[in-house]
Amino acid sequence: MNKPKIRKIYLKVLSLLTIPFILSGCDNSDCKIESSHVHKYVGSNKRGTVINYIYSEQPTISQWYEDGSSKYFDYKKQDEYFELTKEDEQFYKEKGSILFKGEDNWDYLFTLMGAKKDHLEYYYKYDDGLGGWSHSWKKEKPSKNYFAEKIRVYHYRFCGHKLTYQDGKWIDERSPFVDDIREIIDEYPYFQLDCYMQVYKDYKVDKKNLDNIKLEDYDEFTGPDLDNPELYTNKK
Repeated sequence: MNKPKIRKIYLKVLSLLTIPFILSGCDNSDCKIESSHVHKYVGSNKRGTVINYIYSEQPTISQWYEDGSSKYFDYKKQDEYFELTKEDEQFYKEKGSILFKGEDNWDYLFTLMGAKKDHLEYYYKYDDGLGGWSHSWKKEKPSKNYFAEKIRVYHYRFCGHKLTYQDGKWIDERSPFVDDIREIIDEYPYFQLDCYMQVYKDYKVDKKNLDNIKLEDYDEFTGPDLDNPELYTNKK
C-alpha cells in the first residue's frame, strides 16, 4: 500500500463518532482550492500538540471536552490539505471528527498517561446536624475525628478505537481499557482527547494508622511504563 492510499484510508475513518466540531466546509469561503479536500488542523493544550484533519475552512475549530479546568480544545487551520473523493467528501460533510491517529500524536498520549497518576482519597464523616453522619471522599488527609477508616486508591486506564467498513457503513469498536496505550495502539489506532477512565479499590484502615498512610503501601495497580517514552508497534 503506497503512502497516498494510507492517507486516504486515514481520512475516511477519522469521523466516526457523533460529537461534532464547530466547523463548516469550503462553501462561502475564500478557499482557492477547487477540488474537495480536508485541511490539516493543529491544536495544543497543557498535554501537548494534536494533529487532526477536518472538512472546514474555519481558521479555528473548538472541540468541547473536560480535563480539569479545560473545557475546549482549539484546533488551528494549517495550509496543508488532502484531496478527497466524492465518497470521502460526503462522509466528512455528514460526520464531525473527534478521533485522531495515535501514532501521529504519540507525544500527546504519552504525556496524558504521565499526567493521570494514581492517587489516594480519604473517606470523611461529618455530623449532619440531624443526629446522623454524612460522608464524602477527599484527597486531603482528614483529622482522626473525621476519618471514617477507609481509603480509596484511584487509577486511570486508557482506550482506543478500531474502525472498519462493513456492509456499507463504518463500525466503531472501542478497545478494552488498559494500563498502557502501547498495549492496544496497533489494533486500535485512533483516540479521543479524553481517552481514559478511572477505576479504584477501597481499603479499610484503622484511624490510629492515619498519619502513616502512603500511596505506595496500598497501590496494587500496574501503571504505564513512563521510563520509556518510545512507541513500539508490531508494524513491519
